[in-house]
Amino acid sequence: MAKPTDRQREHADFARRPFKEQFKDLFALHAGERRGTVTLMGLFLILLGWYIHQQWFLKPEIANLGSIRKEMEAWMAARSVADTTVILAEPFPFDPNTIDRDQWKQLGLTDRQIDGLEHYKSKGGRFRTKKDLGKMYSLKPEQVERLMPFILLPDSIERRTYPDRPKYERDTTSRWPKKEYVAYERPAFRKVEVNTADTLSLVALPGIGPSFARGIVKYRDMLGGFHSLDQLAEVFVLKDKPDAVIKLKELLVVDTLMMRRIPINTCTVEELAAHPYARWKIAKPLIAYRMQHGAFKQVADIKGCALVDEEVFRKLAPYLTVE
Repeated sequence: MAKPTDRQREHADFARRPFKEQFKDLFALHAGERRGTVTLMGLFLILLGWYIHQQWFLKPEIANLGSIRKEMEAWMAARSVADTTVILAEPFPFDPNTIDRDQWKQLGLTDRQIDGLEHYKSKGGRFRTKKDLGKMYSLKPEQVERLMPFILLPDSIERRTYPDRPKYERDTTSRWPKKEYVAYERPAFRKVEVNTADTLSLVALPGIGPSFARGIVKYRDMLGGFHSLDQLAEVFVLKDKPDAVIKLKELLVVDTLMMRRIPINTCTVEELAAHPYARWKIAKPLIAYRMQHGAFKQVADIKGCALVDEEVFRKLAPYLTVE
């Protein structure tokens, strides 16, 4: 039988000691360990005392903010003057739909005001009368009043007039007379061409609000124009409104000559991927197929690409050209 080692004998002796002595032995430290422990405790007490002093006994010094406040007020005043100051130049006749940025500045508008006007026109907005310019929130009333005589637009648009409904004829022969109306035909409504209409033209139609108008124009610009009114159901704000799509089909017409088509033999991957019916999933393999097999002789040749199935071809083909 093997003899126990010294470590085993030490553990056995420790186990035979009373619990109180075992607990004391756990905290038995030599001189170096005691010095290190005392040093750490001293640092801890110093940090604790500093924290208590900072939190409960030290009163924060209140800085004099008067000079800083004056500088901020002067800066705000200078900025306000810079934003509102305009150069009053001699006005000249202009069309707000075609005028450029430099000409707006010559008329005394600030950069911020011009940005608002250009943003409005970039979203399909159009000025039809002189009063339309006054509806822009970025312009001040005194500016609009000063420019009003020089705007090359009509004062108002003549509204359609409908014939007065004939008055009813009372039946005097019976005890209980009845009202009889003479029927009349309402003038035919003039439909709007959707590929050239702006948001104001669409909003003028019954049942089309600004949200519908902006959604239709935005999706039309992404497509390059509608080739069928059925595509209105793909507009984001109309996807869950089939009744609104049916009503819009009665108010709009499509001119496919106004569509913007993509030259499939010369376009880049980025240009083709920008189209909603292509995106990168179709654009990259289609351009790679063209580079491998050469230019397309007709649009139907794109079906040679494995990812161009019948559904993709039906939707994308009207927007492609081999010229």
